[in-house]
This record gives sequence, structure tokens and C-alpha cells, in this order.
Amino acid sequence: MFGTRPGFLLANAPPFVFMRVSRNENRSYRIDYISESCQAIWGLTPAEVGDDLRLLWSRTHPDDAPAMLRTMREAGARRVEWAGTFRVLDAQGGYRWVVGRGLPRDDLAETDTWSITVTDVTGQMRAFHDLQMSEARFRALAENIPGAIFRYCVHPDGSDEITDMSRGCFDLWELTQEQILADPGPIWAMVLPEDLPAMQQSVADSGRTLTPWNHMWRIRTPSGTVKWLQGRGQPHRLANGDIVWHSLIFDVTEQRNKDEEIRRLAEEDTLTGLANRSVLLKTLETALARRLADGGSGALLLIDLDHFKDINDALGHDGGDQYLRATAQRLRAVAGKRDLVARLGGDEFAVLAPDLGDPQQVGLIAERIRIALFEDLPIEGRPLSSSVSIGTTVFPADGATSGALLKHADLALTEAKTSGGKATVAFTRDLDERRVRRKTLAEALRGAIAHGDIETAFQPIVDTATTAHSGFEVLARWTLDGAPVPPSEFVALAEETGLALPLGEVVVTKALAWARRLEDAGLAPGPLSINVSASQLRHDGFATFLAEALQRNAIAPAGIEIEVTENVIFGRWATRIAETLDDVHRLGARIALDDFGTGYASLIHLRRIKVDRLKIDQSFVRDIESDPDDAAIVRTIINLAHSLGLDVVAEGIETAPQLAFLRRSACDLAQGYFFARPTTRFEEIETYLRGALRA
Repeated sequence: MFGTRPGFLLANAPPFVFMRVSRNENRSYRIDYISESCQAIWGLTPAEVGDDLRLLWSRTHPDDAPAMLRTMREAGARRVEWAGTFRVLDAQGGYRWVVGRGLPRDDLAETDTWSITVTDVTGQMRAFHDLQMSEARFRALAENIPGAIFRYCVHPDGSDEITDMSRGCFDLWELTQEQILADPGPIWAMVLPEDLPAMQQSVADSGRTLTPWNHMWRIRTPSGTVKWLQGRGQPHRLANGDIVWHSLIFDVTEQRNKDEEIRRLAEEDTLTGLANRSVLLKTLETALARRLADGGSGALLLIDLDHFKDINDALGHDGGDQYLRATAQRLRAVAGKRDLVARLGGDEFAVLAPDLGDPQQVGLIAERIRIALFEDLPIEGRPLSSSVSIGTTVFPADGATSGALLKHADLALTEAKTSGGKATVAFTRDLDERRVRRKTLAEALRGAIAHGDIETAFQPIVDTATTAHSGFEVLARWTLDGAPVPPSEFVALAEETGLALPLGEVVVTKALAWARRLEDAGLAPGPLSINVSASQLRHDGFATFLAEALQRNAIAPAGIEIEVTENVIFGRWATRIAETLDDVHRLGARIALDDFGTGYASLIHLRRIKVDRLKIDQSFVRDIESDPDDAAIVRTIINLAHSLGLDVVAEGIETAPQLAFLRRSACDLAQGYFFARPTTRFEEIETYLRGALRA
């Protein structure tokens, strides 16, 4: 959680040791980090200490260990801060007095984690225990010891007084000896109001049970300075009924400030100043517990900036950081007063609304966020904006634990992103079922690729005017447990899971091997149009892989056509993909742009990437007989392509009237069920080609 910063911060302060401990799977505590200054207290280096907390605990004085163990267990059960003074065995075989303090931490894995500081106060405590010495000897020791050493007395009538004080009392409280001796009231008045009840209760309990008093609190001195104090006292009842504490108090403000800095490093996102994931989880747990108790509802929204990498690429990381900080400010501005805004990492943020009057309000919150973040933002003189993907959950309806809610919100966010972004998706139970299915399919797909179980299907492409065979489109097919998995599902899954590259290589390899078999059988298949993913095209070695596969199967580069969709060519990797397509062109292969008209291609883009062929999406072809708009779009695409020297393929032809329309419109090529369905059977491809040759 902290990296090396606490070590850098504290290693050079020998009397002050920092460590971080966590509970492991065996329910015992281990040391995750300890500063170098541990050697000054225990006489052990961090390497000698290792991760064994029991080694350090075994060096606790046996008289102090039970009380400290009880203190820590009670704090651990309630997940609250603990503090105490105790003795530890040092390198010389003696004991050193230390003040220990623990702060609970909650990390992503929801483990039991604590930040602990140990401060050496041996000098102060030695003077404290010499209170029973002669007055002269006590004075000689106490006057030069930091901290306030004194006797505090409560009389049977409830009045109190302070006697036998060291010089440190004057510096601590900023009062004169006469003022302190006259009345302890001003000292009590310095205690901050929020700390006073606990302070008074701890003293009263100590006096009633005659047990040691050990407490930490804050005061505001006459100069206005706020100090953190750590006090320890041993009460005694005198024969006249007075209760007297031999007390030691010292200023731990510096230690506390260091603790607060550690807390800030642990809980605040350093780039934006927002809360981090640890704080979000802790706050979510509290809000969820309240809503479970009162029957109300809250909401957790996860927000991801669409295509933030484009901003980073355009402006560099400094500009990207500016954009993230500005995004954080906008989220703060649009969030409610009681809402928590957090940055989870990268370009992902969260908004926690702990109290919803109506669960339907979560949609309104998401819309406010969408509008706020879409407004132009000037960064380095350029107006920038970003659409967002948002996943929402409502608690406790969508989960009874913070971990479940975060997982469900992330599922909804993933669904929003995979649907193309610019969307808000609310969690539903079927999303969890789909997640389980995706995980199962991903594991099965990985195995299918490794074992060559992905099949290739060939669908004929014909000349529109004559229906003569012109080539094939190659499609990926996969059957799992006897049932076909839709290509739209497993191809998208391959992109999500990093399997698109090996999947594409399998399809290319098998397609070229089948083309070689057909050539050897005297059946020229014509150009093979093979769908290629963005992952393949942005890979440095794609053109080399393609050249080697063509050479291995003795297929001329002109016998292959790389088919890509608009969103692949003109997306965030446009420059890198254009370079790869140039390499493919130099090999002698052709480029086809699939699903033309459904994206945002421009004439400039078409010329820049040297497209050879446009493929009209079947969504335009389906209704060309009855929808004048679709008919006009198809004719326009054909005329545009011809004016640029490109030929055109119409997809999804299923009827004779559709074919007749395409002939009248001078469309070059066509494919669809009207001519032949895709097939994975080599024998059927052979039969089709022999019939085509005879025709």
C-alpha cells in the first residue's frame, strides 16, 4: 500500500519505528514492513526481524504484555485506534520504555491490516519511576527530562490539585508554576471538547479501580497551539482517602503528525486529491450497514472515461494528468454534499451516494455526471471532452457486502464499455450470469485455440451480373459441447481476454491450408477475404506472419484480402493500424472495408489507408425493395466506390428482387444465403467449386 515512502520518511529517526502488519489466511499476524530504526529499539535489523511478529512480541515485558494484548484485542474487535505504554527487551538485555499506537487499515482484499508506530520514551519513564526517590534526587533527574512529570491528587470531596511537578509541565501547558498549583481547572479547560468526556472517564475509571491510567488526547494551549498528549499514571489511595497518581505526560504531536501523513498517503489519491479505493470500501461498508439497519437505499456508481488514451496520446502524460484532475473537480462539483468521490486508478472513478430518497434517483445522478464530463474542457489551449461509461448499483438490493457491490458495479461498467461506451448500465442478476458464462467461455476458448478446435467456414462471393464464382469470405466458427457459439459472442470475448491475436492466427493458418488443398485438387478458390481484428493489426509482426503463412502454403499475396471494419481502422489505434495495412499492401494483398456505412469513415480515410473494396452492410440491403432511404444509401455507396476506383460487395442477399436491384445499380459482387450458406465441410466446398467451374 505504501511502497517505500514510509521507510524513507522514518528510517532516519531511530527512536521512532513504523511497521505495517496484516492478518494472513491462518488468522495470525505477519509484518509486511518495518523501518530500519527498529534496530535502535530492539537491537534487530529488519532482515533479522523478517515477517515474524511473534519475535518482537516475545520481547515485551511479561508484566506489560497481558494489558497490551487486551488493549489490542479490544481495538481489533472494534477496528478502532489503540495506544499504550509498555516495555520491550533491548539489545543489552535490559528494557526500554516505548509508546505504541496502531491505526486500522482496510485494503482491497479486505484483510485485517494495521499501521503501527513505536516511540522510545525510556528517558521520560525512568524519571517517572524515580518519583519515589528523595525530593532532591527526583528534581535532579526530572528537570532535564522532556515531558511533564507530576503528582495529581483527587480528594474525597472531589477537589483536585497538582504537586511536585517538573519543569516540563510549564512548557507543556504554557502556564507558570503558580498558575498550575493554584488550580488544575485551566488545564482541564485546555482539553478539546470532543476529547474531554473520554479523558474524564479514563481518569475516573483508573481512580475507582486503582488500575494504571493510560490515555491519549488533545489540548489547545493559551497560545492557540493544538497538541497531542500521551499520558500514563499509577494511582494510589492514601490513608486519608486521597487518590494520588504519579503521572507522566509528554507531547506526541510530531509523532501524530507523521501518523497523519502516513494516513494521508494511505487514503488519498496523490494525483487528484480524491479518496482512494481503500477509503471507498471503508465508507461503503459503513453506508451499507446503515441502510441495512434502516431499510433505506444508497448507490455506488463506477465511471470510466471513454478513449482516455487518445487524450494521453495527444497531450502527453502531463496533459492527461491535468485532464484527470479537472475531471475530479467536475465530479466533486456535481456530487451531493454527503456523496464520496474516489479515484480507483487510471481513468476510473467512483461516486458513492450513501442515502437515496428513491432508488430511481441513481439514473438522474448518472445523467448529471454524463452531462458534466461531456462539456468541453480547455487543456493546454485545446477544448477537450470525453464521453463516459457508467455502471451503477443500488444497495442493499444489489449486494449485502462492499465487495459484492463493487464487483457488481464493475460488471455493469464492463457491460457499458463492451457495448461501445457512452452508456449507463444498471446491475441486474443476469449480468452476473453472463459474467460466469464469459469466464467459462474464455477458459474453453483458450483451450479450443490451443488444440486447433476453431473451424473456418467458407461463404462464396459471386459476380452480381453473372453469379459466377469470384472468391470466398472466410469466417471463424466454434462449437462447444455440441452447440455452436455465436461468432459475435466469442470474437468479442477474444478481444476482451487477449485471445484475438492467437484466434486470428488460427483462422488465417487454416484458411490458407484449405486454399492450398483446393489448388492441389485443381480447384482455384479465388481470393480469400479474411476478417482481421484490431489486435492483429496493431501487432508489430502481423505483416511478417501473413507473408510467412502465404509462402508456407505457396499462395500468391493477390489471393488474399484482409477484411476490416470501420471502427477498427478509425479507432484509437488508427495510426498504428494504418501502418500495418500499408505493410500488407506492399506484400500485394488487398484491403476490404467491411460494414461500410455503419461507422464514421471519411473520403480522406479511405484514400489514406488504400482501401480496394467496400462491403455494404446487410442492414442496408435487407429492405432495399421496400425502404427508399436504404435503396438510396446503397446506390450512393456504389457510386462513391466507383468514383474512387473501388469495387463493391453487397452482403446478406437472400432474395431474387434484392439481386435484381443490385444489378440495376451496377454493384460488382454479392454474397448471401441466396447463393450459398457458409460451410465448414471441405467436401461441400469442393462440390460447390466443381459446379461453379462447370457453369
